[in-house]
Amino acid sequence: MEYSPIRVQCTTRIGFPKKTTSIAQVGLMEIGNSSTLPSGFGTRPWLIQTHGSRKVGQTLVDMPSRSLHEVIIPELQGKICLGSVYDGTWLMMVDEATNDCSLLSVASRRRPKIPLPQLPPTTDYKGATCGVIGSPSPPAANFTVVIAGDGESEENFLLCCRSGDEEWTDLTAGDGHATFSGTIVSHAGKLYAGNLIVMDDDAAGGGAVRSQFLSTVGKAVAMNGSTARHLLVSSGDLFSVLIKYQGRPYDGSLIRMAVRRLDLSDLVWRRVESIGSDRVFLLSGDYGFSCSAAAAGMQGNCVYHVWSSCDCERLYKFCLDDMTKSFHRILPKPTDPCCRAYWVVPDDIQDSEFVGQALLSAPSPNEATSPIDFNNHPEEQSKDISLPPWQDLQLELLELVASNLSLVDRIRFPAVCKSWSKISNPIGQAKVWPWLMHISKQDGECKMFDPLRGERYTLQVKRFRTESDPHLLRSSKDGWVIASAALDNNDIFVINPFTQDIVKPPMFEWYYRFHGITFSSVPSSPDSVIFGVVGSLDGKYVSVETWRPGEDMWTEFESEHQEAPFHVADNNPIYFRGKFYCLGRKGNLAVFDPGDNTWTMLDKPEPVHAELQVFDEDHEGARFCYLVELGGGLISVFMRNADEPPRVFKLDEMKMAWIEVEDIGGAALFVDYRASFGLVSPGAGNGNRIYFPSYSEDRKHAAFYDMETKVYRPTFYGVKEPLNCVWVVPNLQ
Repeated sequence: MEYSPIRVQCTTRIGFPKKTTSIAQVGLMEIGNSSTLPSGFGTRPWLIQTHGSRKVGQTLVDMPSRSLHEVIIPELQGKICLGSVYDGTWLMMVDEATNDCSLLSVASRRRPKIPLPQLPPTTDYKGATCGVIGSPSPPAANFTVVIAGDGESEENFLLCCRSGDEEWTDLTAGDGHATFSGTIVSHAGKLYAGNLIVMDDDAAGGGAVRSQFLSTVGKAVAMNGSTARHLLVSSGDLFSVLIKYQGRPYDGSLIRMAVRRLDLSDLVWRRVESIGSDRVFLLSGDYGFSCSAAAAGMQGNCVYHVWSSCDCERLYKFCLDDMTKSFHRILPKPTDPCCRAYWVVPDDIQDSEFVGQALLSAPSPNEATSPIDFNNHPEEQSKDISLPPWQDLQLELLELVASNLSLVDRIRFPAVCKSWSKISNPIGQAKVWPWLMHISKQDGECKMFDPLRGERYTLQVKRFRTESDPHLLRSSKDGWVIASAALDNNDIFVINPFTQDIVKPPMFEWYYRFHGITFSSVPSSPDSVIFGVVGSLDGKYVSVETWRPGEDMWTEFESEHQEAPFHVADNNPIYFRGKFYCLGRKGNLAVFDPGDNTWTMLDKPEPVHAELQVFDEDHEGARFCYLVELGGGLISVFMRNADEPPRVFKLDEMKMAWIEVEDIGGAALFVDYRASFGLVSPGAGNGNRIYFPSYSEDRKHAAFYDMETKVYRPTFYGVKEPLNCVWVVPNLQ
């Protein structure tokens, strides 16, 4: 096996002087001058971005500081990186001009390059995935390399070569090989890919490379819809990380994450609540790795994922401790597959022991839970207090007392005793505003965050105690929350978490598929209508489903928009003046009338972003939009990134036109794709703000955009957002 040295030229954006180092052509050698690479490179995980023929040099990203360093590594010039393999130690490189292929170890102290046979010139390898069976590390390198993907002809291809081969072997025609694509990971001498193909190499026995499909239980594809799936190995176990994104790939936002471990003894995927306090998962593209959090200088029990969003290249952090996400800008522009940033992980900080694993466990069904257990300090459980004299107070006096309590105490008030529960709605006349409701576990505990006061509470809801995956919060209105059961998403219910009353619509035939869902009035009323809407990606087909109490199935209505497509956006519809209004991605409106079951795309107002090319590949198609009712009118909000402030429009009903406004008259908007609300008078210091379902790192301050000062507070990047949350207005009816 032949190895060649690396020539390095390095510049940096944080003060390193530009230097050039030449390395003698004598096989494997350590780089003589360590200052040619940034301090710390090779000692912890870094991101490396290759630019192919588009740009000279490479970009290195240091995770603890997120600083960028521009370097020139001649062996990487004019080459694309297909991916990071063998636990992140080696990069698979392909020359764009010649299709020459090699494995390159950048992070190790001795930086070898292993030439591989030239790839067939008839295939475009951009976006292909690869994997390695065996060890490419010298001196006893014995390995098999596999490259799989879709070529220009949109036909799958599968190539492999063993160490010492002079050409690639085409396995595409082999039985079962054509489906070998997607994420590829090496585990216990075999390659695993997709859901779930396994491949092994019987080279020692003189046999061929073989693959077979494994039928697993617990389905790693459980999150229906737009889902990115990653396989990785951590301390001898095979894991799957499922990440759901909103919008099209690489122009949207990551909204949900779940981690599962495959039990190879019975081929069952089991959800895990923790990956270990000193363990991190690192994902990028189709590749994932596990390493020590302490050695990486990163927070443990977290999944880090590089994602190309509409504004930049982001690094998402999913924290399994509290099931929140946050993200930071790591590269100034979004990338495409041939210029992606991949992790390089030194082999001496990879897995040692899987510490702190906690499989999903549900609370005992015999545990007592009061209907309303609102506690600002859950660690201080109050003792039962018997106050017989108070329960004999007259109803009029009790209502007078309740009217002078704080909002939280008003909600607690009916749970004190049976006689106190008889008073009329204790918050009916109170000034209420949306709270952020968050579910992170399966123990029935709902966490509530008051964005105007920065206070946190807990609420026990029996219905949310489950032995399977958490219930997903879909929408809310009038204090009621729509949720779907587990990740299979075919079971749905509507619940008032404050009274724990439940309305149970029939199950879906397949699974929850709506872009938006809401209802006309309190779901327990006989005239209520639940309304969901979904549209095709091209906007030419829209499907509406409705359900009314007493019906045993959902009713579906379909509409075509061949000439003028309506691109249904991911946001909540608004029930406004007897009809359901839906905001499209371009800013136009469609209306469903439940009286005669008609769907109409309105000619006016004209779209805010008529020029928007929804399917552009350059990320220009991304706009997050929200529809809000405020003071008897409709408001629309459009957002893109931190460099562009939110644009707010008010619907002029006389002209049927969107009018852009610079302020909202001292009101406050609470926006999210699941549910959005407007508050006319939020109180001193809270006006002209747009609140988001997120808060500061210390969880004390809500995240919002100030329309007067035109700044995000806290900053756009770095705030924490619960993965399973919804705005909900407290209501005891």
